[in-house]
Amino acid sequence: MSIEKIYSFLTYPKNHEKAADIIEGIHIKPDKGKLSKMLSEVFDSARSRRDVPITFVTDDQINPTREQLLAFFAKPRLASALPLARSLQAATPGTAGMGLFFVCLGSDEGKPGKRSVLSRFAADEGVVASKNGGALSVEFVEQVFLKNAHTYKAATYRHEASKNDAWKGVATDRQLNHGSKAIADYWIVDFLCSELTTTAAEGTRRLALAMKEASRSSKDPQVRGEIVAAARLAGNLPANAMTIDQFCDQFAMSQGAKEAVKAAVKPARLITESFRFDADEFTRHVPYKQVELDNGATLSAPTDKFEEVFHPKKVGDAHAYSTQGAIVDEKLRSGR
Repeated sequence: MSIEKIYSFLTYPKNHEKAADIIEGIHIKPDKGKLSKMLSEVFDSARSRRDVPITFVTDDQINPTREQLLAFFAKPRLASALPLARSLQAATPGTAGMGLFFVCLGSDEGKPGKRSVLSRFAADEGVVASKNGGALSVEFVEQVFLKNAHTYKAATYRHEASKNDAWKGVATDRQLNHGSKAIADYWIVDFLCSELTTTAAEGTRRLALAMKEASRSSKDPQVRGEIVAAARLAGNLPANAMTIDQFCDQFAMSQGAKEAVKAAVKPARLITESFRFDADEFTRHVPYKQVELDNGATLSAPTDKFEEVFHPKKVGDAHAYSTQGAIVDEKLRSGR
């Protein structure tokens, strides 16, 4: 694949003092230099675990970022790439800092239409300050780019002229830090006006059912205990994007517990599919924790409140539980 068009812009966080200024942009002609070569690597990078499928959110079949992208596909030039840079700047929080934004266009051999990659690289403040108000130049862009060439956010889209496509793309975040495993919301939600292809409800339900099945089918009490503990704490998780694999890692599950949960996911390829965790949806599918004792007793309470309702105490090798409350119902049941 060869890149045919490269446009670059220097963008600031939305509340930065320079955010109100005219965004500087430059058309960079693809060549055999280091900048073009490394951008080509981004354009052609192989799929990784950090890549997630995304879909533009629609309002009567209109999405502002998609409209800007289609305008660029139709007439690829600096002027048609600029609205995308403006949208990114308007969505960028202060914590993200300054960035170099690239809008690239090219084609893949043997495939119809064109492919565009939008990417953002962090810009070193010291290097930017050295520009001293001068116009954006290829040399400056290369200087900024090469300091952070392997840490970036990107989104890829394909389009064929006259077709109602480019609704779906692939996003990635290789600027992850502080142990985060989720693509920054400002990149997917605020800038691209998109959502993960797997809905929060679908992905969370899949996770909850896999944990229930793993807890039920495992014969290892330690594995069952780890899964139950994770389910109890899951209600406190924020609505971040994650995979089932990453959920297990977040609770430091043992290899045995992870394998039990993953084995319950059908088909297995869904283990690495990203979704936005929904605590309420999770609780709907894993509402109760149940403990069975060898004396025939069964204890049951809401998963997130089990330890508040039943107070455990170790008595030798046995466990004693105590609780107190008013009786509101009483039933005879034929089975558990």
